[in-house]
Amino acid sequence: MQSLRVNAPFRAVKPATRSAFAPVRMPVPTARQVAVFAKINQWPDPEFIKETLAAFPDKGLATVEEARCLFSNGGYTWLDVRSELENEEVGKVKGSVNVPFVHLKRVYNPETQQREMKKTPNPDFVKQVEKRFPKKDTKLMVGCSNGKAYSIDALEALEEAGYENLCFVRGGYNGWFRVFDNKFVRRNYGEYQERYDGYDQLSMGDSCGIHASGAGFDKVDKADRWSLPVY
Repeated sequence: MQSLRVNAPFRAVKPATRSAFAPVRMPVPTARQVAVFAKINQWPDPEFIKETLAAFPDKGLATVEEARCLFSNGGYTWLDVRSELENEEVGKVKGSVNVPFVHLKRVYNPETQQREMKKTPNPDFVKQVEKRFPKKDTKLMVGCSNGKAYSIDALEALEEAGYENLCFVRGGYNGWFRVFDNKFVRRNYGEYQERYDGYDQLSMGDSCGIHASGAGFDKVDKADRWSLPVY
């Protein structure tokens, strides 16, 4: 067999790019990042409860976990400003007080030949709250369905009426429902758990804030498979 003749000497060529199989060096977290990530920012962690109670009412906006601290440990009353209809059909937080910011009822529309939702403001909202909570230093956490429907307007009205200790529940009842059931038991999300404390950027979860140890989606609580309606 005739041998292959090489006219030019062999030269090693340094690859221009990193091999796809080369190990990737992960950034080393700082001591502060490790401390923050290791911290439990959930009810009923004693340190988290202590920090939450010290931050309110000045902080104003409460996450679901902070709202649980205020409700269970801080003497706050959940003021549900959703309509009576929504309370009856969707559900409510046990121990909450419902004073609707709007009234809803289904009426028949002859043009569409369907029953449609009719929404009217509650002109007596502040008076009804004052009748239920005559002391203006009462601690109230205000929540609607999703934190956007009525909460802001209700808070502004109560603040103008002189109430001093107010906070807004981020996500409203729907946000609470995704974390706690009606018996205040934390929902089971299989092998993952949602975080609402703002430290997701330090975790190994994805951009949605899911901290995962495995897929686990076959074990997901039914509450995570659907969304509550917003009236």
